[in-house]
Order: sequence, then structure tokens, then C-alpha cells
Amino acid sequence: MSQAMTRDKVSGDALFILKSLKENGRLGRSNKLAEVKTALESTVSLEFDSYFFFLRKFHYIAMDREAQLKLTDQGERVVGGDYLDKFTGEVGEFFADQITGEGEGDDGSSTMMQPPPPPATDLILEEPTVMPPPPPPRGGRKPPPDEYQPPSMPHVTAPEASPQRGFAPAPLPLTAAVVSPQPMQLNQPISSPSGMSNMAGAKGQDLDLRYQKHDQVGSGPLGTVFKGKHNALGLDVCVKELKDIFGYFSFLQRGEVIKRLKKELCAQAQVRHPGIVQVLDQNTDVARPYFVMELCKGSLREKLDASGGKGIAVPLAIRYFLQLAYGLRAAHQQGLTHHNIKPENVLFDAYGNAKLGDFGLSRVIEVDQTKGMPQVFVGTGGMGYMSPELISRSKDVGPSSDVYGLGILLYEMLTGQIPGRRSPLPSEINTECPTKLDPIFDKMTQDRKDSRYPDFEATLDDFYNAFSGKEFLTKGDVILSSEVTSG
Repeated sequence: MSQAMTRDKVSGDALFILKSLKENGRLGRSNKLAEVKTALESTVSLEFDSYFFFLRKFHYIAMDREAQLKLTDQGERVVGGDYLDKFTGEVGEFFADQITGEGEGDDGSSTMMQPPPPPATDLILEEPTVMPPPPPPRGGRKPPPDEYQPPSMPHVTAPEASPQRGFAPAPLPLTAAVVSPQPMQLNQPISSPSGMSNMAGAKGQDLDLRYQKHDQVGSGPLGTVFKGKHNALGLDVCVKELKDIFGYFSFLQRGEVIKRLKKELCAQAQVRHPGIVQVLDQNTDVARPYFVMELCKGSLREKLDASGGKGIAVPLAIRYFLQLAYGLRAAHQQGLTHHNIKPENVLFDAYGNAKLGDFGLSRVIEVDQTKGMPQVFVGTGGMGYMSPELISRSKDVGPSSDVYGLGILLYEMLTGQIPGRRSPLPSEINTECPTKLDPIFDKMTQDRKDSRYPDFEATLDDFYNAFSGKEFLTKGDVILSSEVTSG
């Protein structure tokens, strides 16, 4: 018989997390969100994400720009034994849909269960192996510590009487593309629930008679990607299902999410360019909405991980940079911005050409208080590539925010690292990198918009002025590979 999920049990779990963070800080260990989740999620009764949302919402923890967690003054007091009645009451309010009993003693008083001392292995968090930390602004433009206030991260909030904190389906994970601690792996075989992989060539699950859905090839915070087949044409495709995200929305809010999803998918489908992943079809009028894309072979994240932190070959990095820059320029000309550029969203066709996908999906779940839309935090994996105006959720964003993101990605391709405060220029790390790229990267990633390239037209102008010997052809000529890649 399963144990009742009482308010005191959940309170004990939340207190256990606070005490673990405090002890971890005392020992000088990292408190990065992804690492803390990995270390502690097996020790708590509910999904770790839900405790994170609770502790953030009620201001018991804070998170800086590098995704490091720390206790607030209120959190410190709770760990010290103060405000426990208030703490337990807030747990009861937040987790009302999951708690099956109040956990009170015979005399009616609260008997909040104290968590067991955390095992040593739960407190010694290893250095991260995935998800590089988002860098602080470059160029020494960060305000003094006494003035600097890191932007508050979005969190789940629920309109009164709406059941969006239910855990059926389970809540979103917190680490990126989408969000397990591992990035999307487009070529990694996934076993079926029975533990047996689907046999090659076996018939997949039919989707409204038009498509078959086969093995899972990747997952993210907003959905799961499957290899599929167009039944009428026998064409291999990718099918991306969105399901977990709807656990945070009421029925009426789901309608708003679907409306936004259709808008973004139709906008991406209109951009026909070799640097953009082609959206082929969509069906949002089913229990698990999905859209269909051209089949791609792996992601830039996989290539960067395989390099062991050294980046990729300079000629390839420049080719990918130009392919993505032209793709983004074409999208911007049609009024479509991306605003979530990261290695997981850069995919490759059968010939090894870079393509950018998932345009605008972050806008699908943007908060909108006028429509009762809650704030949903889907992870920190893309923060290192986000411009300052995107991080601060400013309304003054546009094409230059994508220029910033691609500039950070260019640096990572050339060096294997994400640039931080006063980082060396690319050619100072990689001697094979042309010094002509240094000023272009620097101007792409300026914190101030008025110091940055306004768009990719200006970016490409400077690139071809620097490389006037036509080693990369001339402006307007996209370099594409026609050799089929292995794997």
C-alpha cells in the first residue's frame, strides 16, 4: 500500500532541500540547479521541479545568472527553525492537489516531519558534465555588486482555483530541450517501456492515417521527437509531440497555447531556406498535438560534446556560421525571430549542412496575465546564448538578439567554450582561427544593443569586407555541402 502524501511529508522534503543547499554552501560545493536536481531528486517524494518552483515562488531560494542556487534570508531562518508553521502552511497551499492528508497529530498540532540527515553522497556534488553555465555580460559592463540585481527567473504561478499544479501528466523537467541533464541526442536509440527496442522495419504507430511514429530520437522541455514516415509518400520524417507542457495549463489556457503554437509553426513553414529546418505539417486538434519536420541527422550539441571541449574545425565552424546567418536573415526578412539559439536547436541534413529549428517555441508559453497564462520555467540550458534584453524579458527585442545568440555560438564552435567576462578573443584560444573574426564576434556580442550589429545584413557586410579574397565566395552565396555524411 502506498504511503499517504501528507503536508508534513512534503514540508520535510522541502526543508531537506534547503538544508542540503546550506550544507553544500558550507562545504564550498557547487549549488548549480542541474547538479542539485541530479543529486537530490531521488531522495524526495514528488518531482524535484515542483519543490524548486515552490521554494522560488515563496522566496526561500534565489538563483543567479549562472544558475547557482542560494538561500534567501527567509530560507536561512526556516533552516534555523523559525517560521516553520508559516512554511508548512505555504506547502499546503502550493501542493494542495498532491497532498492527501494534513499530517496533524492527535492534539491537532502540526507535526512536520523533519528530514533525515542527508547522506554525504547527496551533498558532494560533482562538477557539471553537461549544460555550460550561462555567462555574465561580457566586456566589464556588469554593474557593481551592490547595485546588480540578477533578473528573476520565471516560475509556475497559477490563477486562483485552476488545477495547473497537478502532476498528471508529470511536470516539465528543469534542464534543457527541452530538460533532462543530458542534451537532446538525435541518434541515440531509445528503448520501449518493455525494455525492448522496436525492431528495424517494424510498423510504427499510426497518426491520423497520414504518418507513422517510430522510435524516439530526442526529447526536450516542450516535447518529444520521434522518427516517422509519411504513409502516402514513404518519406522518412521527424514527428515532434507536445504533451508534458499541457500539465501546467487549464483547459482554457491550453486553447491559448494551441493558438500560439499554430501561429509559430505556420510562420516557420513559410520560410523556405536551406538554413532553416522545414516544417511540413501539423495537427494540433488531437490529445497530443504534433508537428512534422524534415528528417535531420544529429545536432551541433552532439558535435561539440564529441570534441571534448575543443570546438570543431575552423572551416566547418565558419561554414555553419554562414549557413545559420543566411537562414536567420531570411527568417527576419519575413518577420520571424528565433530568440532561443543554442546548439540543441542546430541540426544537420544528410549532407552535413547546418539548419536552425524550433523558431518561436519559447513564445508559445510566454506569460500573459491578461489571458491567465502562468509563467513556466523550462530550464537554463539556453541562457548562455541569450542577449541581456532577452534575459531581462524586455519588450525591446528583435533581430539583434539573434545576432547576439549566433555570436556566442560562433565562439563556442571555434573554441569549445562559452565566452564569459573578459574572455580571450577566439584567435587567442584557437590559433587556427583567423584574427579577422575577432572584431566580428566582439561586435555581435556587445551587451548594449546600440553597440551591436542591428541585423544580419550588417553582420554579413562586415564579414565579407574582412574576407575580401572570396575564400567564402561573395555575399549572397551560401556554401552547401553535397557529400552524404556517415551515421
